[in-house]
Formats: sequence, structure tokens, C-alpha cells
Amino acid sequence: MYRAVFHPREGASETLVELKHCGYPIGLISMCAPDAPAMWRASALAPFVDVEVFSSEVGLRKPDASIYRYATDRLGVEPSACLYCGDGAYGELAGAEAVGMTAYLIADPAVDPDAMLTPERERWGGASVADLRELLPLLPGRR
Repeated sequence: MYRAVFHPREGASETLVELKHCGYPIGLISMCAPDAPAMWRASALAPFVDVEVFSSEVGLRKPDASIYRYATDRLGVEPSACLYCGDGAYGELAGAEAVGMTAYLIADPAVDPDAMLTPERERWGGASVADLRELLPLLPGRR
């Protein structure tokens, strides 16, 4: 099931390269089955991520505040310094904002949300981007 959709979004590689170049710490929080972490770690994007938090490994679930704090503690940053982006599954965006993160929905108009693995999709009225590269100018020190 994951293999069918387990590929980078357009702009993901470029965004991660730029974030690393600028020195931003990068975390990943994922609700996933036990086989997903190995697939992630074998991906081309994995080397760009400093902290991985997989629900199947840490026993925490979105939108529980603990999963976000676990990630920020490991990154060594306050939640208020974090920009969180996601597809809106499991109430993740509201959960991120509840701990003080700034949340953005990834809403690529070229992607059919019903075809994606987005269980328990939340209704999101907050900020969104169509492409991950749109996040770069929103970060401190960026234009």
C-alpha cells in the first residue's frame, strides 16, 4: 500500500536541500505501520532529516501533544520556533498548532486528496501551500 504513494512530492528534494544549506534542523513525524520506517530510511530524502519520529516506534500518536514535543525535544528547539507542514491526516495540523507550532496544510491542486493515504482528514481552515517550496520564504532569515 505505501509503495504506491511512497515517493517525494514535487519540490520536496529542493526544499530539504535548501533547508539543510541554511542550517535549519528538520524533523519528521509520521503515523505509520511498522514497515514504513525502513522504507523511509532507504529513501533519498532520509539523509536530509535530523530527527524521525514514527508512531509505530515511539508509541505516540497524532494529534497528541506528546508526539510533537518528543520531536522538538530531540531537535533541541521550542515548538513555537517550528513550522509544521502536513496533509492533514489524524488532526495533525490542529495538534501542531495546539503545542505552539505554525501549521501549514500541503494542498497541491495536482494531487487528488481522495487518492492519497490521508486517514481521518481534518477540516482545516488555516494556512496552506500548494508546493513545499512555498514554505522557504516564510522562514526567518529568508526572502
